[in-house]
Amino acid sequence: MRKILGLALPLFAVLGMTAIAAPSASAAPCGWYKIGDTGYHNHCGTGLILVKYHWSNGNTGTTCQGPGIIPFYPDGPHQRVNAYYVPKKPATMINAAGQEICRTGQPSYP
Repeated sequence: MRKILGLALPLFAVLGMTAIAAPSASAAPCGWYKIGDTGYHNHCGTGLILVKYHWSNGNTGTTCQGPGIIPFYPDGPHQRVNAYYVPKKPATMINAAGQEICRTGQPSYP
């Protein structure tokens, strides 16, 4: 792994690229923030929450999030411009290990 990273850094320098990484969850602000074209939502609490997000083209959606950071990558010319906690329970289920996890589909929120 160290050898791969050693090769990647000179490649970034040759191509004039920079690597931008999201801060760790403990160092990042709680809630929504952006680094470059990528948005992030940091859930600083505990448990699973429902997060609503907005696209630059006016579309919206919801996702379930556990504690920590989730990235919101651009989709072609469209970027997510905001994401925030909403007071509605996310769709969850209990896995084989007895843990509550997010379901694939999530409820909409006005």
